Amino acid sequence: MRRSRKMVLAGIAGAVLAGGGLAAWAARQEAMRERRSWASTLTGGRPELAEAHILRYGCAACHDIPGIDGPAGLVGPPLADIGKRIYIAGVIANTPSNMVNWIVDPPAVDPMTAMPVTGISEAEARDVAAYLYSLP
Repeated sequence: MRRSRKMVLAGIAGAVLAGGGLAAWAARQEAMRERRSWASTLTGGRPELAEAHILRYGCAACHDIPGIDGPAGLVGPPLADIGKRIYIAGVIANTPSNMVNWIVDPPAVDPMTAMPVTGISEAEARDVAAYLYSLP
C-alpha cells in the first residue's frame, strides 16, 4: 500500500495527538514491517502489491479488509485477524498454500461456497495472502 508524504505526516500527527507519541508510532511502523517481511517469507508473496489486486478483483465488495478503502462489504466475513484463524472458510486448515488455493479457486475447495472465482492469478493470490497474514 503506497502512502503519500501527507498521509504519513497525518498518521504521525494522529499518533502524537492520541497520546501515543512519536516513539509509539515508530514502534507500530517497525512491527508492521516485520509482519510484512514474515508474511512475505511465509507465502512467497509481496504484501505491498496486494491493495491493487484486492481492488482490481473486487474483494472489498464482499469483505471488510483492514487498510483497504472500499465498500467494506458484508457478504463475506471480515478479514481482520484471518491469519490467526484455525480454518479458512470453516473448511480447510489455515496454511499459506491453502489460503492461496482458496483465493484462486474457492469452489474447488468448497463447492457450496458463495465466493466466486475472480480470475486472480496464483502470483497475485500470494500477494493477497501475504497482505492478509501481515494484518495485526
